[in-house]
Amino acid sequence: MTSATPLNGAQVMPLNPFEFESDSLTSLRVFEVNGYATPQWSPGARLQGSWIELPSAGGVGWRAGLTIQGGHKRWKWEGTADHWRVAGVHESDWNEAWQWGVWDGIGYAWNPNPADIAIARATGSVSYQVSPSVALDLGKNQHHWGKGWRSLWHDRQAAALPYARLSANAGKVHYTHLIGSTMHLGVGSPPALPSNGRNNPGTYTTKKRAWMASHVVDVELGGGWNAGLFGAVTWLHADSGYSHRFEPAYALPFIAFRPTEYAIGSADNALIGASLEWIPRFAKKQVLIYGQLLFDEMVVSELLSSDGWWANKWGVLGSVQWRSSNEHWFVVLEASGVRPYTYSHASSAQSWTHQHQPLAHPSGSNFVEGRFHVQWKNNKWSWHTGAVYIRKGKDEFAELGMEPSASVGSNPLLSYTTRPEDYGIDWIYDGNGLVEDAGIQDVARLWMDLGYTLPQLGGQEAFVRGMMRKESGAQADQAWWRLEVGIRVNRVFEERNW
Repeated sequence: MTSATPLNGAQVMPLNPFEFESDSLTSLRVFEVNGYATPQWSPGARLQGSWIELPSAGGVGWRAGLTIQGGHKRWKWEGTADHWRVAGVHESDWNEAWQWGVWDGIGYAWNPNPADIAIARATGSVSYQVSPSVALDLGKNQHHWGKGWRSLWHDRQAAALPYARLSANAGKVHYTHLIGSTMHLGVGSPPALPSNGRNNPGTYTTKKRAWMASHVVDVELGGGWNAGLFGAVTWLHADSGYSHRFEPAYALPFIAFRPTEYAIGSADNALIGASLEWIPRFAKKQVLIYGQLLFDEMVVSELLSSDGWWANKWGVLGSVQWRSSNEHWFVVLEASGVRPYTYSHASSAQSWTHQHQPLAHPSGSNFVEGRFHVQWKNNKWSWHTGAVYIRKGKDEFAELGMEPSASVGSNPLLSYTTRPEDYGIDWIYDGNGLVEDAGIQDVARLWMDLGYTLPQLGGQEAFVRGMMRKESGAQADQAWWRLEVGIRVNRVFEERNW
């Protein structure tokens, strides 16, 4: 868990911001700036009468920005400022940006026209190596904790989080403690007559700050085995007794959050979890088997009961990964599931969310998922095929001014106080007929991606990418596909709709 590049090769924030290597630190330039502009194009026509259709009108999109990086002695810094234009998005994605002013965990969003979404994002961090085994860093970035393609703790698809972090490496024991500031959006009051065509409800959403703390200890057990323990807590920045509240106890390293919550008499939202990893030696260390567990509530008598108590809130993930000896091939087979109402709380600001997105698995809760990935690459070419199937309970959409009065526990943004019953809640929960417009939704996604590195453009990639998505069940059946051709700075997460 200390590597910046896990077995699946995805780009994530490492648990330790950088390994202590004096040579690499002294070789860093004090300040280096790079700029880029990468175009992409999607076709436009619709296929009438077919079970698939292209979303919206297609068109030309791009990503442009600046990156800075550098270091001096024990210091290291990096940052990125991005502007995205995503052309011809699906209607539901366009509406999300219009309603909330953020989109898909990327950044602040707006609608420049009826087909596109524009996004602005700034991320970065400053790190200081206190000693060969201790590092501190401060910044705003995405995080991914665990060795799975997805994570039940911190997932790479969540919105960038403002944070401060302590990392300690004691050889066979690795520890990370993170304090973050989360933002929670609520319904605002747009004017009846917008002053110009660009005004949208997202401009007027209410913003409520909250705090979160999480930590993980990872222990090498020997024989290729590693085990981890995870803990987290979220709490309100302001409540009936405090207008500016920060709990210093949660900032203490190695402290147990759940007992601390009871000790300070605060009804905060505490999570606990565990992981187990095995890299078999007989497979020449080319295979990784990984499991992850999360508990939001844990009453043993209720867990062992068959009554389906609503607060049996937990999730599980299992992943098997293989990499060829020449590192050209990489295969992932993974399954995960999260029970209803997991990650939610009485107040949405205490939920395990940030910027209208889950901090953990992007599907939220009340779902089961299976996925398969195959990747191949050499010095210049790369190819990736992926398939995901998700079956989940479906809540009525939580739109501005239309928050549902009852929830089946699929959306952590909705309070668990809106549950229609306390018992009889099992995977996958559809409300048992007590929740209007709820039901079961099946989602299948398939994508293929081919890239070619362009050394003359600083290692950027020319690419072609196709994606298909089909939904059926509780809401109207729909299926569509998207094709993109262009140049990119780095790979877009393939599960996104664009």
